[in-house]
Amino acid sequence: MLDAFIPNSEDELRALERIAQSGFVIGFGLRFGQPDFFLNRYPDAWTALYEQENYFFGDPVAAWTITRTGSVRWTDVKFPDPRGIMTQAKKHGLKYGATFVTKIDSKRSFMSVARPDRELDDGEMMLLHSKLESWAKMFVRSKVSLTESELEALVSIRDGARQAEAAEKLEVSLSTLKQRLDSAQKKLGAPNALNAVARAVRQNLI
Repeated sequence: MLDAFIPNSEDELRALERIAQSGFVIGFGLRFGQPDFFLNRYPDAWTALYEQENYFFGDPVAAWTITRTGSVRWTDVKFPDPRGIMTQAKKHGLKYGATFVTKIDSKRSFMSVARPDRELDDGEMMLLHSKLESWAKMFVRSKVSLTESELEALVSIRDGARQAEAAEKLEVSLSTLKQRLDSAQKKLGAPNALNAVARAVRQNLI
């Protein structure tokens, strides 16, 4: 949830929608093709087609996103488009657009926005690039650093195992499992194990 790390997130999204009238996507913590957080507000029909046709492989904007940083209008993206993905996007109202990418540590954060009527002007480009950089920094600061063993303990509880069952599955003692859950609870600021699981899920940690 954006409100976990962006103050006034609903107001921010409404302001973004006024610029991105055909929709937008935002991703934080992209590494090895998978972001830690992803929000898609593109039209449902376009999203369904994109996934059905597996357009990610061959999408010139996606290629720019994973290889560049900064900002670019889609009309200035020079990657090839042999599948005609951008032409298909226009049929769904994504006629004009821009993409923004920033990198913190080894992870990328990105935002792509679309309009049906005109290119984004320079002021809008600067504003959205600044917004993304600010949000990406907030996201990094908000991330809780859990160990692999703490994550495994939380996943076991999320999947419905009782603590004794989780300990047996992970081949550790019950006291060790409880220590891992307790440590995760403290890091997440949760009052109990179930709440820690819920918070970890909300933050896309598990």
